Amino acid sequence: MDIWISLLNGAVLIGLIALLRKSLQRIPVGNVGLVERLGRYHRTLTPGMSFVMFGVEKVAHHVDTRLQVVPLQPVRVTTRDNHALNADITVYLQVQDPVKAVYHVTNYVGAMEQQAYNTLRVTAGQLDAERALASRKEIGAALHQELARSADAWGLRIDRVLIDAIDPSSSSQATVTSHATPGSGGPAAGGAGVPHRPLRAEDPPRVGPYQLLARLGEGGMGTVYLGRSPAEQPVAVKVIRGPFAQDAAFRRRFTREIETARRVGGSRTAPLVDADPAGEPPWLATEYIPGPSLHYVISHHGALPSPTLYTIAGGMAEALAGIHACGIVHRDLKPSNIIISEDGPRVIDFGIARAVDATALTRTGHVVGTPGFLAPEQLTGAAVTPATDVYAYGMVLCHAGGLVPLADGQPIESVLRLLPEGLQELVRGCLAPDPAARPGLDDILARLSPPAPHETNEWLPPPVRTMVDLHAGTTRETVRLHA
Repeated sequence: MDIWISLLNGAVLIGLIALLRKSLQRIPVGNVGLVERLGRYHRTLTPGMSFVMFGVEKVAHHVDTRLQVVPLQPVRVTTRDNHALNADITVYLQVQDPVKAVYHVTNYVGAMEQQAYNTLRVTAGQLDAERALASRKEIGAALHQELARSADAWGLRIDRVLIDAIDPSSSSQATVTSHATPGSGGPAAGGAGVPHRPLRAEDPPRVGPYQLLARLGEGGMGTVYLGRSPAEQPVAVKVIRGPFAQDAAFRRRFTREIETARRVGGSRTAPLVDADPAGEPPWLATEYIPGPSLHYVISHHGALPSPTLYTIAGGMAEALAGIHACGIVHRDLKPSNIIISEDGPRVIDFGIARAVDATALTRTGHVVGTPGFLAPEQLTGAAVTPATDVYAYGMVLCHAGGLVPLADGQPIESVLRLLPEGLQELVRGCLAPDPAARPGLDDILARLSPPAPHETNEWLPPPVRTMVDLHAGTTRETVRLHA
């Protein structure tokens, strides 16, 4: 008996030693380790030996915090006088915030590369070939400034940027077809701000005919997923949950709104492609528009320049005109319901606002909407009309131009001064307290003169262009991984 007890004690001791060895983790000098507990970030380990609870915790990521020298792939750019140049770039960077570098962006080196390419194209496109060839240091300084502006969001510090060489391309005269498209000069990078998050255990693998690939967002009425259609096309699938899904009156309204929303077309919305109001739970699917929301762009970039504001103003007006033509009032127009895509802004979430609003008003007595974008008539319970969306349209432009929340009693004139002079009078009219005094969308579109061709080609500042490119790259990668 004593022998068996000794053997058992020995086995237990060996097991404990093995467990201890697996729980001790060594982090090399110049690195940190990011520990995840049950799949979520928990803590950061500094260099040296650390205890990590085996089976519960793991060192999911090792991050090099030393100064890194990153030579970028050579990029071809086109100058203002249509000459092609090749540029070699080296970036010196250091990870300052490992958590941001890993969890806030899929690939921080890829994000930095993509922004460098976009900034270089814009900068070179403003110079003639002779000036560009003589301005290597100035172009490097411009690159450094733009990269440094975005570096904090990626957890990086940009130490310096060197333009190693700018040389004429072997084909010295560029043609229109050889002009590289944004994002083509380097490897596809991950998402800015991680636009897609993994499915959770409770998420369904499919909704209707659509395979669900990732989470896009979650709100009070349900969850939005990135899905893939049987034709291998990405879609946004909104699944209705909670009290709305159980409310028979909501389902009836939802059915009517879906039939109306199917008629909305145009290039400035996300068209409805499928829906099942009778499903358990009910759901709808729209075309997926790769790109960050205007809310994300404003939060990370700040006030937008004049060409961007004019393009957003025109795109939103076109979208609302198409929505109103089908008898729909959006009711919840705000920056998070506007997607900034490569070809312009897209208005989303217009299909079921009336059903949600009516159901919430019946159940709670409260109007659905977002403070700061609600028109006066929504707050007083008066009739909601297309003029209600025009008020929100004006507020969206104010926020895109740099508005922070207004203090009580602060005059709207202080906000209008942030906008380009050509938009101030238009937005002032949109924000009229009396709905009848606000301009109609036909009037708005007539007052927005078409931008010059060069403005539409480069309507986004380089950091925002990078956000758009990274979202598109993340979508392609997510769909590819689930193929």
